[in-house]
Amino acid sequence: MEMNAIEKQYIDLNILLKWQEKVDLLEDLLKVSAILIMKLHPHELEVLVSSQSEDNPYLIGDRGELSIGSYCDSVVAGKTKVHIKDAAEDDLWKDKMKCNSGMSCYLGMPIFYPNGELFGTFCVLNKECREFDDLDHKLVDHFKESIESDLVIDEQNDIIRNSSIY
Repeated sequence: MEMNAIEKQYIDLNILLKWQEKVDLLEDLLKVSAILIMKLHPHELEVLVSSQSEDNPYLIGDRGELSIGSYCDSVVAGKTKVHIKDAAEDDLWKDKMKCNSGMSCYLGMPIFYPNGELFGTFCVLNKECREFDDLDHKLVDHFKESIESDLVIDEQNDIIRNSSIY
């Protein structure tokens, strides 16, 4: 994994504002505690975008080490979707709820840069046990894909910005 791709810090403000609107809308639709866009760094994950609700304990800019047992760790390690219906009842996860802000339910998936490298994760969290139906999964998948499309646009804008500098 190239460090320069992981460490790319500049995401256009208009894209970040659009992502904020998306996570707030999805939170309203799914009636969950929090929705996050997490940015991968070499040894940690950063909350890049966080839905705005009273139940959401995650703040933009919060960072957490990788490999401490967070739900997002499993998405990063496997580069695949992870669904935890009720961590409190799951032997694999019940001891790790504390490092996940007490959230019991999790649906997360990787977000990839256009070149296929891992950008971070898209996470849906809820304090109580929750089952996500097929429509919920499709909706979350659609939002995640739209974020990846925005990363393509952001990359193209970078190319245009850099080519216009003499």
